[in-house]
Amino acid sequence: MTTRDGVKLSGTIIVLIIVGVFIFLGLKNREKPTPYEPPRPRKSVTERKVRTPRKPKAAVTEVASSTNAAAEETISMRQLRHERAVMFVPDGDPIPGFDTKGLVDDALSAFRSNAPTEKKLELMNQIAMVGDKMVMPAVLAALDDKDEEIRTLAVEAMKAIDDPSVVEGVEKALKDPDPDLREEALECIATLTPEASLNDIIMQALNDPNEDVRENALDMLTMLVDDCMMPSLDYALKQGDADTQETSLTLLEQLHEEGSHNALQPIIEQGLLSDYNEVRQMAVSILQKQSGQNFTTYEQWAKWYEENRK
Repeated sequence: MTTRDGVKLSGTIIVLIIVGVFIFLGLKNREKPTPYEPPRPRKSVTERKVRTPRKPKAAVTEVASSTNAAAEETISMRQLRHERAVMFVPDGDPIPGFDTKGLVDDALSAFRSNAPTEKKLELMNQIAMVGDKMVMPAVLAALDDKDEEIRTLAVEAMKAIDDPSVVEGVEKALKDPDPDLREEALECIATLTPEASLNDIIMQALNDPNEDVRENALDMLTMLVDDCMMPSLDYALKQGDADTQETSLTLLEQLHEEGSHNALQPIIEQGLLSDYNEVRQMAVSILQKQSGQNFTTYEQWAKWYEENRK
């Protein structure tokens, strides 16, 4: 073998070694194949329809504010006094040093001047914690704001007020375009003493296009059941679906057992004439149980009621 051939052979060997090294490194660093994962099964229609309660906008705003140093610097001394005082004052007692009137005036001024949304949110976050009917002028103004978060804070403020003054605000909130807000607004009347003025709210909500709002209205009616709520029960028997009508009959039976003689009339006038067979049967059963009579027709029951009403 000549010297030239030896040089060529050495060069070939070097090249092969280099190529081998690159191939080895490539195999070593190659990503492992991702194992096959079958697609997750889709939720059933029933599971998808279950509505998850949304997080209150007030809580969302507070979290966002706590992470924003610039926003923290704008918190007023009034808010700081409130936070310090509330730690030492029992629930329901007035908070010393908390200038509610000044807060309401600031909020009203902010809405009249169309202040930046951040400023209005800051004020409404404070108002939502007061729990006094004095804030209602600011709440009513906030319910007209174009920002949904501000309107939601207005509803949160009303939930903390156990006073009939919230009725006007709830009636206003029930016209809001957001069905979730309308549904939450009904909860503001849950702790009120039953009054005739609440019938307009309940009947408006029972006629709402959103099913959740209608169901919550029926829940509120269950909590407020009283003689003065008879117009709402009568309306539910006229306009509601079968489930709503059956619930209304149950509440009317409860009222009769508690001493309300007027409760039998809507059972006769509406329940016996219902479009739903199961509702008519339920009405007959209740009437037979409460009266001890075995009538089965509307005419028989109507005549009996007219002769025995007090």
